[in-house]
Amino acid sequence: MLRNVIVFYREVIDEDEEVYELPSGGSLKSLRELITVSHPILRDVEDAMLASVNETFVDDEEVELKEGDVVAFFPPLSGG
Repeated sequence: MLRNVIVFYREVIDEDEEVYELPSGGSLKSLRELITVSHPILRDVEDAMLASVNETFVDDEEVELKEGDVVAFFPPLSGG
């Protein structure tokens, strides 16, 4: 099993971080799916959340996550 630390924005789910286990070859996309099962409130914004892996923003949902990767999700922002 592959273990990844997930960092959320506290304002939405009231958690600083959670640990998820993914099978080998697990992707950012499969991680998002797991997260929305655990936190259905995120379904409305999951496509708008930016993601970073090990402090680098990623666009590729198929990026393979590795043991010990730190994944952070950022809420959609608006400006004026």
